[in-house]
Amino acid sequence: MLNIRSYVSVIPRIVRANSVTEIKIVPKHSFIEFSGRYCISVLPKYFYHSSDRVAQYDVFTVEARNNCIEFSFPFEDEQEYYIQVSAEGENCRKTMAIQTSIYALSNDLYSLKVIKGELHQHTIYSDGIESPEHRIAVARKHGMDYIAITDHNSYDGSLRAINVMSRCPNNMVALRGEEVHADFCPVHILSLGAKTAIAPLVTNRSCEQKEQLGIVMERYKETLDDNVDIRSFASAIDVFEKIREAGGLSVLCHIYWDAINFDNKTRMGAPEQLINALVKCCKFDAFEITSGAPPTDTKANYLQETYYREMLPRNFPIIGITDSHSTDRHMGTIFGTNYTIAFVSEFSEKGIIDAIRDYKTVSVDAVTGEIKCHGSLRLCKYAAFLIEEYFPMHDEIVSIEGLYMERLLLAKETSFGQLDALCKSSSSILMDEWKEILPMKNNKQLEMEVPNERNQ
Repeated sequence: MLNIRSYVSVIPRIVRANSVTEIKIVPKHSFIEFSGRYCISVLPKYFYHSSDRVAQYDVFTVEARNNCIEFSFPFEDEQEYYIQVSAEGENCRKTMAIQTSIYALSNDLYSLKVIKGELHQHTIYSDGIESPEHRIAVARKHGMDYIAITDHNSYDGSLRAINVMSRCPNNMVALRGEEVHADFCPVHILSLGAKTAIAPLVTNRSCEQKEQLGIVMERYKETLDDNVDIRSFASAIDVFEKIREAGGLSVLCHIYWDAINFDNKTRMGAPEQLINALVKCCKFDAFEITSGAPPTDTKANYLQETYYREMLPRNFPIIGITDSHSTDRHMGTIFGTNYTIAFVSEFSEKGIIDAIRDYKTVSVDAVTGEIKCHGSLRLCKYAAFLIEEYFPMHDEIVSIEGLYMERLLLAKETSFGQLDALCKSSSSILMDEWKEILPMKNNKQLEMEVPNERNQ
């Protein structure tokens, strides 16, 4: 069987469900020619009618014109459709020349753009070993469309990333963020998109801030079980509320992080009874279902997945992250293996935050080499198609942007003009087949003071 899918463009790859759409198949190279009649077979992947347990193809023939194969088809249901094309003949199904897929979407998903990114990582502004701008470049090399720098109790790394990106041509979005460790609380909480830093409000608390914490403790003391530390619980609730007041999104992090300080024989994670109480109260906005577990110890991820299914409200917002402190493979990083696919109406910080809140995300876990998607069934089916059909091409193309960005950081010969041209070119390469889901960046930049590049 000859499969020349990589040699042709299928336009479009994303179509509206419940509508008749015209599909064009055109060569990408001069050595491919279409002439004569072709047999087209269309097979729905998930929802179909069958006879004697055999799915029925829609089969018809078309005449190639001007080196192009065109046909129209009523894509009735939201799902993936297999498309097979072969030269007309008695055994047209056996002499297949092209095999590809098209995805039909209902109007609500059809109107959204597709991006993937990393929402939890550390730089030299806390305990990471790389600068925020280095992270930006390497993230793009790994196919990321957006990032959030979330240093421990430091907001400055994310501000630096935003300002660097505002001065450098790119097709990415950086979010404001930090990983908050409040006084009296072992729970780690991500703040994403908040207008201000949260850590200064909940660490080294002033007398007034301690009084506010006391008010929160008073509010919940009658409802908590005796085995839950009231001060830890109230401190976490206080963080959630302050993030929301600052216009941000709060994320409950890596609840099965199994860290021990052997020097003083203490645990560094949060006890499960505290997590259970916070989940029951559910004042946070999203759950980190896929975390930074290494390939040799993935139990935290599958425990978090099970906990999510059994303990969180149905279809609660989720993200997938790496919590990486380096991007160097030789240092055992998993950077680039886990990420969050977001379906956004606007390619901006706000658009990404809104997508998370609106359950329009899929967490992807590929740390062991096997790709696993977490989220609603509907979105996971769509994500599986994108991972197979869209992201390999997307990642290959945008990785070149990352290489150019990295060279700029090293002050090599690459100019901003070259990078600007490359960013425009990479979008145009993907445009024909994937224009329905390609994001258009909102170029409004946040005006912020650039923090010094140093540990905070």
